Amino acid sequence: MSIASDRFLGVDLGGTGTRIVLADASGTVLADRSVATATDPRAAVVDLGDALAEVASGPVAAIGIGASGPIDRDGVIRNPDTLPAYTGADLVGALRDRFAAPVVIDNDAVTAAHAEARLGAGRGARSLLMVTLGTGVGVAMLSDGVPLRTAAGTHPEAGHLGVPGGAPCYCGRSSCWEQSASRSALEAGAARLGLDLDAAAGVARAGDPAATDLFAAYGEAVGTGLVDLLTLLGPDRVVLGGGGARFLDCFRESLDDVLGRVVGCYDRPSVVPATVGNLAGALGAALLGTTASRVLRVR
Repeated sequence: MSIASDRFLGVDLGGTGTRIVLADASGTVLADRSVATATDPRAAVVDLGDALAEVASGPVAAIGIGASGPIDRDGVIRNPDTLPAYTGADLVGALRDRFAAPVVIDNDAVTAAHAEARLGAGRGARSLLMVTLGTGVGVAMLSDGVPLRTAAGTHPEAGHLGVPGGAPCYCGRSSCWEQSASRSALEAGAARLGLDLDAAAGVARAGDPAATDLFAAYGEAVGTGLVDLLTLLGPDRVVLGGGGARFLDCFRESLDDVLGRVVGCYDRPSVVPATVGNLAGALGAALLGTTASRVLRVR
């Protein structure tokens, strides 16, 4: 076995940050790095390739990418609002040529779901719903390890479900779920209190009324969209990941209250926090590199 045959690069392209891991086929992380997500389309692909080369320090068997969608059937990112520097670029082809290795790409919620299913809180679940509360809201549904796709073969964008009372969304609609349930929305609420998220959580745990109300409203927002997904998809487990899920203890009560109001529409699954950690998206992308059969696009 060559050294390259058990070395896989994984990339998690988020709206503000990019995480890179080098892992083996079992999911053991050999190296990792975090960088700011590129904003200059003239340099983004080359700069990402440079960062990958530094982490790899040698040949790799494959590269996996998890990106904030939409991603088209050719594996091209089409997300000018969250990933403008990569939108329309042949990222997959450029990395394939540079590293002489196959490159796979999928939605970042799917890659996080694969990591949790293989190594974390999703182990043993036949139908796993992954919800990432980050810059936006990402959703992936794995059924026996296979992600749910649209008829066109692309990834459903459940973060843009319509919910009552939400703010206008960059997608052009009003009241999209991610406008009230993302980590970004929670951060904005904390900022209105003059606090960052960690400080807001700290005073909420100490009983501060304004901070307690902030997290209660956030739990309501997360639960409102989640109820629709549970009714439609009926998973046997839900894993909450992303930066917003770090504060699950602060909004668990209001989340459970929302889920408990709907009786008879679905069998209520367990809702658990992600356990793989901040590298879940990148690690899941690396794991996707070990098998091309379940990914959105391989080139």
